[in-house]
Amino acid sequence: MRESLASERIENVSIDQLTQSVSQLIAQTYIMVGYQTYNEQDIGILAAKLSSDLRESYAYLTFPEVSLCFELGAKGTFGDYTGVNLRTFTRWLKAYKTSDLRYHAVVERDRDRRLNALPPVSEAYKEERERAFLRKVFQQYKAGYPLERLYPARVYQSLQERGLINDTPEEKRHAMSLFAHWRPPGHLPISEDYRLTMVRQQAMAWLLRRYFDGLIAGKRQD
Repeated sequence: MRESLASERIENVSIDQLTQSVSQLIAQTYIMVGYQTYNEQDIGILAAKLSSDLRESYAYLTFPEVSLCFELGAKGTFGDYTGVNLRTFTRWLKAYKTSDLRYHAVVERDRDRRLNALPPVSEAYKEERERAFLRKVFQQYKAGYPLERLYPARVYQSLQERGLINDTPEEKRHAMSLFAHWRPPGHLPISEDYRLTMVRQQAMAWLLRRYFDGLIAGKRQD
């Protein structure tokens, strides 16, 4: 199972190669479920459609995974057998992608990747990158980039954590009051918790804009 996960994903396999492999797989499936003969034209039609479905809905799987899925399906792992057809194959694939077998294999793979990953970067490096990000955001705002596209709530909180913004509780309450009656466009139904979250985010954006504008005005005076 883990070797199957490590193979090349279907999204990276050419459609011609995939269709050829799927044709062979369907022929093998006929044999596994007890058919003595099969119609090659039928297999061709099934292979073309199944290959298309794999690329569209299961591109994250590897072909060895699909082979394993079909083997398990032929053995009855995913319910009673209902014939070699597209409906059967689709049911097998849906059952496989949510199966405990695949889930545990993916968890183990991801755990191994974390264990073998490079050591975490230092706190000093993280701080350096964060400050570089904040400087970039300010330069983008100064150049006229829309503030709402610059993650204003995240930027405000980051600047506040670093002591670069020191708004008082009174200033924050005032900012909240400016957006206290906010509602989504079209008055879509939302929970009050979500509405208050959006009010807080807009208040932080307003405070951030005021902070940035103050920096720009100060530089101009200088």
